[in-house]
Amino acid sequence: MYIKKWLILVGALGLALRIALALTIKPVLIYDSLEYHQYAKNLATEHRYYANILNTPQGTISGKFYSLRAPGYVFFVAAVYKLFNFNTQAVCLIQAFLDFVSGIFVYLIARNWLKPKHSFYAFLGWQILLVYVPMLMSEAFFMFWFLFSLWILAGTKRTGWSWLSLSALSWGIIILTKPEMIIFVPLIFCYLVLKNYSRTSLAKAVLWLTIMTITILPWLWREKNVHNRFVWITTRGGMTFFDGNYLPIEKRKVFAIADKHNLDEAELDTLFYQLTFNYLKEHPRHYFKAALKRLAAMFEPETYNGLGRFFLMPLLEKKQTFTTALAFTGYFLFLGSKLIMIIGLVSAILLFRRFKELILIYFIPILILLFHFALFHAKPRYLIPAYPCLCIFFALAMERLGKITCVKIKDQKDKN
Repeated sequence: MYIKKWLILVGALGLALRIALALTIKPVLIYDSLEYHQYAKNLATEHRYYANILNTPQGTISGKFYSLRAPGYVFFVAAVYKLFNFNTQAVCLIQAFLDFVSGIFVYLIARNWLKPKHSFYAFLGWQILLVYVPMLMSEAFFMFWFLFSLWILAGTKRTGWSWLSLSALSWGIIILTKPEMIIFVPLIFCYLVLKNYSRTSLAKAVLWLTIMTITILPWLWREKNVHNRFVWITTRGGMTFFDGNYLPIEKRKVFAIADKHNLDEAELDTLFYQLTFNYLKEHPRHYFKAALKRLAAMFEPETYNGLGRFFLMPLLEKKQTFTTALAFTGYFLFLGSKLIMIIGLVSAILLFRRFKELILIYFIPILILLFHFALFHAKPRYLIPAYPCLCIFFALAMERLGKITCVKIKDQKDKN
């Protein structure tokens, strides 16, 4: 009963803060947010999927872009726009509830290995990371589906065919929101096969893979028809690869080449890949320098380079006591989430003997780190799938600390 009161209190505060942020901050529409807004608005009004500009901090290029953004989040935003007359804050309000429910999933996932009083710490860890709610960004939407699927996969009671189908459908949505999450498909397939190895488990794994594939196939077919070539959901992979390798080539120059040769977006994507591979081939040492920069990005004090622009400034510019307090509360809670990440990481290393028991919880952050630090951009927000796992490791650390404290108290009593 005692822990339930704390769960309700922390949950209520977390939800209240999320709602306050959603109602107070009007999303800043630049860069990624602007592109999402363009796609969603055009989809809701014209029933066509395109944006008018590619907008980045390093340069902008105009034209019609049909595949810059993955469709999962765009369709969600377009549906909200249609229902609420293109109100961006309505999107944030729904994201507030989705993000809160994600915290419940973190708690329920932790319950597979921990008692309620220790699972509470995982729930607490999620509740303090709320900076994504008032942004027109895909993180809150994506994490809801990611944690819903992980809740199904990690549990021992949700092993039926219908639950598995829901998980597969969720993963289809996940990949249509963040295409790079395809890296987890082999892991989950093997996990489903080997968890309780049998013909039934193999059949379930095949069914999961089939439903997930069917979910994303229509979009791949659409990309083939639009670009007359195979495109893996978006045409932004090359640019991300280019950015993540920190090449001494200005992006504006790449856009100028694209303009000069009248390249379409798929050809522009290929150009980014070609420039990056050619430079790394000529300067192989640069790859390791870029890898170190990607590693350093993990310790950035910001969610990503626009935390102040997207979160703090919209609140501080209002110059009201409430909004100022909200800005500093959100920022200090975010710094608290960094501390939880560090404790969770240390705990994961110290508790490595439990690797087999916690194989999914270990592999998710490992794959994310390897993928982004070895190949792509290492902005901290790209690592968000690892955060709930680190929250669980944080809870495991609290459990271990509690046991050590109890033993010391018992020993002290015995001595007395």
